Amino acid sequence: MAESIEQVKGYWNWTWSQSIAPWDSTISIAFSGWADPDKAITDSYRIKGELAGKKFISLGGGNKNGRFDANAIENIVTALNADKFSDYQGIAFDIEECEGGLAQKFHSAFETARKKYLNVLVTISHAAPYDCPDAKELMKAFFDDDCINYLSPQLYTNGKETKNDYSENKGVKWADYTKAKAQIIPSIVRASMFTDARDYFNKLDINLNGFVQWAQNS
Repeated sequence: MAESIEQVKGYWNWTWSQSIAPWDSTISIAFSGWADPDKAITDSYRIKGELAGKKFISLGGGNKNGRFDANAIENIVTALNADKFSDYQGIAFDIEECEGGLAQKFHSAFETARKKYLNVLVTISHAAPYDCPDAKELMKAFFDDDCINYLSPQLYTNGKETKNDYSENKGVKWADYTKAKAQIIPSIVRASMFTDARDYFNKLDINLNGFVQWAQNS
């Protein structure tokens, strides 16, 4: 189960940018786009000291570098057991592209992270991963997984939108998020778009516990 009911003010901190997380962030995430844990740790090292609030490291992303397969998840579990993420308080799994049949392996990674006292955030493209063949079944598993602290559906496609994109995909509806055990903290382009997201989801009886901003602060 999610451990706290804090109002999350999160921030995706790109490892290749010069941005610094807002001082009042409750969590900030080093985002490199790598599913490979060693590459993610290496790329995130430069900005680790700039992260504010609880420090997360991201694994995965929306291209071939971030694609998950069974081997990638096994490598993450190995890295977790070797305490390679000890500089962080959480891991953000950016699950957008993956092969099928990984629900149990993802759960094993989440469970291992929690046993290492790490928070677990899962972010997906809109309502479900756009390039996982069993995306609908995967989301059902995520909704029911009490090892996930935060679910963060992305309300954008290119990250330059001026309003939230509430597209549903892969047969997953926003109403399905009422079944989630995790706190829902959507990723949005800018913090100013949170009020609209909160109002939209309130109409679906979904309470948002905060947000994660994608756009970088200058």
